[in-house]
Amino acid sequence: MEDQVRAAVERYVAGVSANDAELVKQAFTEDGRMWGYLGDAFTVMTAVDFAEQVVATAPPADPAYRAEIHSIEVTGGIASAILDERAYLGSDFRNQFGLVLVDGDWRIASKVFTTR
Repeated sequence: MEDQVRAAVERYVAGVSANDAELVKQAFTEDGRMWGYLGDAFTVMTAVDFAEQVVATAPPADPAYRAEIHSIEVTGGIASAILDERAYLGSDFRNQFGLVLVDGDWRIASKVFTTR
């Protein structure tokens, strides 16, 4: 199961690094949401809005972009994962994902994040 959760997080990484909004949408549940901090500014948005308003309109990925999964924990049909991103849209991020198993496929249901 951990490998399948890792694959879901890696789908998100592939989508944001390629500015592929559709791939990012596939990584999330249909009603996925995110909350977090861009510096001191608190931000809330849906995963669809993130894909369409941020990912799809982002400049080409910084060659320095890196993503590292630090931990994955699976309990039945839920999981959590922590992902660090370096040099995404000029910032470094810590992301905490909540994932759920939907019809045999792991999807991100929530993303809580902060710049570092």
